Amino acid sequence: MKLSLSQTAIEQAKPKQKAYEIRDTRLSGFLIRVQPSGRKTYYCEYRRGARVKIGLFQTLSTKQARSQAQKIIADYSCGGDPAHDKKNKRDSLSYGKYLETYYYPWIDVNLRTAHEYRRVLNKDCHVFKRTPLSQIDIKAVEKWRLALLTNGKTPTTTNRVYASLRASLSKAEEWGLIDVHPLLKMKPLKVPQSSVVRYLSTDEEVRLRAAIECREEARRLKRASANKWRQKRGYLLFTKQDKNCFTDHLKPMIILSMNTGMRRGEVFKLKWSNVNFETKHVTVEGVTAKSGKIRHIPLNKEAIQILQSWKGQTTSNSSFVFSNPQDKPFVSVKKGWQALIKAAAIEDFRWHDLRHHFASSLVMRGVNLNTVRELLGHSSYAMTLRYAHLSAGHKAEAVELLC
Repeated sequence: MKLSLSQTAIEQAKPKQKAYEIRDTRLSGFLIRVQPSGRKTYYCEYRRGARVKIGLFQTLSTKQARSQAQKIIADYSCGGDPAHDKKNKRDSLSYGKYLETYYYPWIDVNLRTAHEYRRVLNKDCHVFKRTPLSQIDIKAVEKWRLALLTNGKTPTTTNRVYASLRASLSKAEEWGLIDVHPLLKMKPLKVPQSSVVRYLSTDEEVRLRAAIECREEARRLKRASANKWRQKRGYLLFTKQDKNCFTDHLKPMIILSMNTGMRRGEVFKLKWSNVNFETKHVTVEGVTAKSGKIRHIPLNKEAIQILQSWKGQTTSNSSFVFSNPQDKPFVSVKKGWQALIKAAAIEDFRWHDLRHHFASSLVMRGVNLNTVRELLGHSSYAMTLRYAHLSAGHKAEAVELLC
């Protein structure tokens, strides 16, 4: 098939049962191949039977791809061998150089957790940094993965690190830096599914809430004592805080998390523009959500009261609901959180488990799993099934039908 290749024309090209090619009528040798999966790849056939891959349609514009094809054809006309030159260039490109030159700049722009990807790849995948990109194969990766397990990493953590490595190589394939993904047939480690979900027992929740109030009162007394000391010396006094005010951000953050199931990062980056007191809901923007999808979470009575009280005492002009002294979103509240958990005598409980507590509480009160999935923003139903065992009522009702 021949056609004047343009962005619109390629977008309109539909996949068929078999792969097919569309050749450009404007530049001989420039073509795009459409796979049954819908994948579209630019190629340049610089002589009969000899071609090089330029890149994916999703990555390059038609104008950029045609420009590269013109350069390849010009190099061949001057006596070069594009396929050989490309192979030499790829063979000399190490994995570390690839990360610094191509992958890191891309994730910095496109991924919300780019710093975490960088940390994992630098720390756990450093053994491949000097390895040519084209020489990374299943055998080498399997050996590396075994070393991670031997050194104490759990299968779950190893799978997470492996996924980061695999994702980086997927982009290398998309950009034409490797012909075939070397880990295409390599599967993640099998991890036994666990039905254990950490959430607060009734007693633990009582202790946590009591510890929060004790912390608030202790901070108020400390401020009152400091004001007495400052008053004697004629210093400017701290703002007086009564029992209706929060001493800092920690209490409202925790209560909001318990009542909405929002992730820690979503709470940190929540903006006042995303809080609607009239309709009583918060909106989690796609740029802050792990799934990248927007979702709306209803606010119950306690969450509404917490946010209204916090807004009433906040003097900052920051657009964020919770901002640090520099009017920027928090990055961590680890110190305050750990001290609180210790004071409440609660063991093995992370901030993220507040999210599990929210979901578990809903399921145990009869809320169906699909609603829980929507509230949590899970990308797949399988992620929500971990709470299914907490809702044994519907199974019992089904079995009773046999009587």
